[in-house]
Amino acid sequence: MKKVTVFVATLLAVGSLTLASCSREEKRETADDIQKAQDNVENTADDVASDVKDAANNAATDLKEATAETKEEIEKERRELGASLEKQRVAARNELDRLDNKIKNATADEKAKLRQRRDNIKADVNELESDIKDVQSDVKRDWKQFKRDVNVKIDKVQKDLEN
Repeated sequence: MKKVTVFVATLLAVGSLTLASCSREEKRETADDIQKAQDNVENTADDVASDVKDAANNAATDLKEATAETKEEIEKERRELGASLEKQRVAARNELDRLDNKIKNATADEKAKLRQRRDNIKADVNELESDIKDVQSDVKRDWKQFKRDVNVKIDKVQKDLEN
């Protein structure tokens, strides 16, 4: 804006000097030229302001769209992770039922080993149920870190089930 003001002031000064040494017709033409220059400067300033406003509106819209997309992606990952956790929980529960049936018919040595395995799997089930609750609620932790932690637990449960 400062440049525009200096430009207009310069035009006025040149116009004033020119008017002093010119005929009436030349003075009128010079005054018209100065008015046109002022109008052009005002129009250009208005155009720049409009362009800046449009750019700001576009940036705000882009940010809203990106935020919505990110929210959708996180929600999709939450659903997928919740389904994976539930699948592991069901598998662990089935293994617990199988172990309980085995314990009924096992010898004393086998019972001790089977009970130890059952206790490990019960602990895993409790962790999985806690993680399922976390996934279903609004997780306060960093989502990526939470997801890594849960995947490590899922791997641990799978190893426990395979043993």
